[in-house]
Amino acid sequence: MVRELVINASLLLSALYVGTLLFRKPPQENSPWYSHALYGLQFGAAAVFLFAFHGNEEHGRLLCFHLTPIALGALHGTARSTGWAAAIAALFMAASGGGFAEAAETILVGAASAAVVYRMRRRAAWAAVTALSTAAPFATAWLADGGYGAGWGTALLFAACHVGAMWGADSFLRWDRTRSALMTEYTYLTQHDLLTGLLNFQTFQARLQSLLMEGRRVCFILIDCDDVKSLNTEQGFHTVDGTLQRVANLLRTFFSDALLLGRFGSDEFAVVIPAPADVAGRLADSLETHIPELADIRLAYGYAVYPDEEQDPSTFITLVQKRMLEAKRLLWLEREAHWLHNERLSAVGELAAGMAHEIRNPLTTVKGFLQVSKQNGYNVAEYYDIIMHEIKRMSDLTAEFLQFSKPTALKPMKLSIQDCVLAAVQLTESEITKYGHQLHIEAEEQPLYAFVEKDKIVQVLVNLIRNAIDAMAESSGTLSISVYPRGEYGLVDVTDTGIGISDDNLVRLFQPFFSTKSKGTGLGLSISQKIINEHGGYISVRSKVGFGTTFTIRLPLSDRLPV
Repeated sequence: MVRELVINASLLLSALYVGTLLFRKPPQENSPWYSHALYGLQFGAAAVFLFAFHGNEEHGRLLCFHLTPIALGALHGTARSTGWAAAIAALFMAASGGGFAEAAETILVGAASAAVVYRMRRRAAWAAVTALSTAAPFATAWLADGGYGAGWGTALLFAACHVGAMWGADSFLRWDRTRSALMTEYTYLTQHDLLTGLLNFQTFQARLQSLLMEGRRVCFILIDCDDVKSLNTEQGFHTVDGTLQRVANLLRTFFSDALLLGRFGSDEFAVVIPAPADVAGRLADSLETHIPELADIRLAYGYAVYPDEEQDPSTFITLVQKRMLEAKRLLWLEREAHWLHNERLSAVGELAAGMAHEIRNPLTTVKGFLQVSKQNGYNVAEYYDIIMHEIKRMSDLTAEFLQFSKPTALKPMKLSIQDCVLAAVQLTESEITKYGHQLHIEAEEQPLYAFVEKDKIVQVLVNLIRNAIDAMAESSGTLSISVYPRGEYGLVDVTDTGIGISDDNLVRLFQPFFSTKSKGTGLGLSISQKIINEHGGYISVRSKVGFGTTFTIRLPLSDRLPV
């Protein structure tokens, strides 16, 4: 008897294992009828198999586990799948002859198990259906034969083995379902992007290649979210992640017919749709109007139709990437042009405000003296020098402003930088000596040639030297000028031992109309910077308060040979 019970338990687990291989996913209540039927077939076939193997032997119904699959079907499936399982098993039993009692028993156990599972929690339901499927064979034997026949010892042994088999089979099914769920989750995580839920790059590429190899006529669209990196810096990655999720959801909505939908990169998406008749109109409507408005971000995209435009899959994908990059470049140029336009407007406003401020001061002075002279019979002789000084100041200011704002056409010649430095020193040497400063010049012996307009470069050097003299006005100091090469540039350092420049003033030094001198216009360094930039070089400054300042001019060298 023990041998028969062990064989039944083994057959039960074997049948359930085969069934789980064929029907892994249990149906839901709203699943189609055939899903319930197929899942019920797994348990019904197991019950038929057990009954056919051992159910017609002597005392067979007490040793057979044919009701166990029906109970398990109720625990792991739905009421409808349990009904299908019981119906399949009952039909076979009835058709095999002599199994009408077992068929009725199977139907009743199936209906009762489904009702119990529907009403009770899982543990209570497990205990109830186990007791039901254990007691049912004895009840059937009592009604059919008027007693157990096999005795109480057999009944108790069967009950113990049946409970063990029920527990083992139920544990196996729960383990298999957990494993199946983990495998499904693992497959999803390895194939999808965690942020958007779309296909990741590798999976999208593989499926796209397979789709193209089939030769289907499709439209491949590559989409880039514009300027995401700056948004990440300005607003934080949480905001950018939310934007990318909105774009992904909108792509699902506007491309509900998509064959493939994936995240192609950090800020790129890819869509494959059946090629529509008016592909350009549809994409313009969704990717240039609706999605950018709803997601609050601009999109650059490129697309192509396969195999109309390219028949080789690899070349086709490259073609779409090139078109997307070109659209991205045009969008970038448009954004840069808009930014430059705003910068120009801002600069013009600042210049206008600065110019108005600088002209208003001398005008106020002239107005005041003219009002005073009215009381003295319009005698301006006493104030003539002051008025003329202020008028000259306005004239100089407007001249410098015109020089700063008006574009100039350079007429460069190949000259040595050392010659320009010596010319500037000759113009300022008397001022350096007058204030008791010392002058040191260190110049490269071999001439450093550059294409420059000499008068302009001398103007810059004279301005820097006079600024250095003013910085050392409180006491005598040392003015050092160095000329030397560095890479492709010739460098000129103008260093003083004056009071230095604070960090706050240092960042504003080249702004128009900014000056630390009471009589300065604030345009000298701006003009100097403009001249050096026009020569293809640049000017920089480093300073330390109390120790002095160094201005460095860098000019691109032509070569070191004379003309």
